[in-house]
Amino acid sequence: MEPASVDGSIVSSSAALEHPRAFRLYYAAVIALAAGWFAATAGAQPAAPPALLGAVLALMALSEIRTVPLPGGGYATATAVIDLASLIVLGPVATATLDAVSTLLVQGVLVRKPLVRMIHNMAIFSITSFASGFAFLATGGRVGSLELPRDVLPLLACGAVYFLCNSILVSTVVGLTQGPDPWRIWQRNFLQGMLHHLSFIALGALVAAVYLHVGVWGLALLGLPLLVARHSFGLYIEIRADLKDFVRALSEVLEEVDPYTRHHSVRVSQYAVRLARGLGLGERRVEEIEYAALVHDLGKIGPQHQHILQKAGTLSHDEQRTLRAHPSAGAEIVARVRALRRAAEIVRSHHERPDGLGYPYGLAAGDVPIGARILNVSDAFDAMTSDRPYRRALTVEAAVQELERGAGTQFDTRVVDCLLRLRRAGEFPLLPSPTSEELLRLKLRSREA
Repeated sequence: MEPASVDGSIVSSSAALEHPRAFRLYYAAVIALAAGWFAATAGAQPAAPPALLGAVLALMALSEIRTVPLPGGGYATATAVIDLASLIVLGPVATATLDAVSTLLVQGVLVRKPLVRMIHNMAIFSITSFASGFAFLATGGRVGSLELPRDVLPLLACGAVYFLCNSILVSTVVGLTQGPDPWRIWQRNFLQGMLHHLSFIALGALVAAVYLHVGVWGLALLGLPLLVARHSFGLYIEIRADLKDFVRALSEVLEEVDPYTRHHSVRVSQYAVRLARGLGLGERRVEEIEYAALVHDLGKIGPQHQHILQKAGTLSHDEQRTLRAHPSAGAEIVARVRALRRAAEIVRSHHERPDGLGYPYGLAAGDVPIGARILNVSDAFDAMTSDRPYRRALTVEAAVQELERGAGTQFDTRVVDCLLRLRRAGEFPLLPSPTSEELLRLKLRSREA
């Protein structure tokens, strides 16, 4: 669903920016581009019926009021449908002007969002309308006319430029202000839901066609489909958010068995995400690895593990066999959720080793999923650098040496090399972990509860 925009919390505090200097340059550039486009097209807008302009402005404002938060930051509205129809019926100058005015009314007057955010959103909405509208005209489209199949190419050009322009601008500002990089924000916000976004562009063309060939009364027929489409997109985003909340809730179940295990899983997930991105994996796979890391020890929730987890001495053969069953047990639980089945395979394989001496299946080298290899290294690094019931934490230097020593046999060489590279660049800091004394207090408090 387009157009997307940014949330006030992202751009209202320069102290919290991920890349403050780059953001200031970006912000100045989009404001200057929008202002320059308005200046260059001043007086070029043909006359349009005031009633039509008022109706389009009202529809834009109404669609802007109800927003859908995007998973990677920012939000989306249903304004794309109105924008695309307006570009065809009224042209780029009028549409850009109406977009700016509706944003001013909604975000500046009704919702009272921070000025820096409102100005930014006015600029990117206007730029998107100008760019996509002129793409429509440049490829043979005519304002106030739509004939198929003659205008298929102009429609495709208009829709493509609209989607790319808006999504790139939003991804850039989110990446500069809160991270990660804009390309990953684009993957998370737009690539995974591309069909939803493009469907709204098609609906916009349909609205224009109905208005031009049937008249204003024909638009009533599109009211229900538009509402259903908007509702379905909102549900899609909610389901994605609910899935992450569900995985986090599963990780909290581990608190009932051992407070250390839950805190450990949260840290491992953050290490795993950094390694996955450092290896250049796409955001869909990064997300799967993050989910798997949060629940990789879920198989330890059984009562038979409580004694083993707290044992300070050497484990017996039976205890080792019980502990080695936890990857498969956890994977069976996670796999019951259809959307987590790929994550379940990572959970199942996260104790496999390149030399084939891991468990539960003894997979070797490339047979182990890359997510499981990342999780194996992240799991070991955190285990070594945090207090355990039977020993104090190792130093980071000692943990890194252990990883280097086991590279190629216990740990994947490529993943270990990535960790070392990120450490040298200052992009893999040690995450704070509770001390043994703090964990003991957490455990006692859990028992009292």
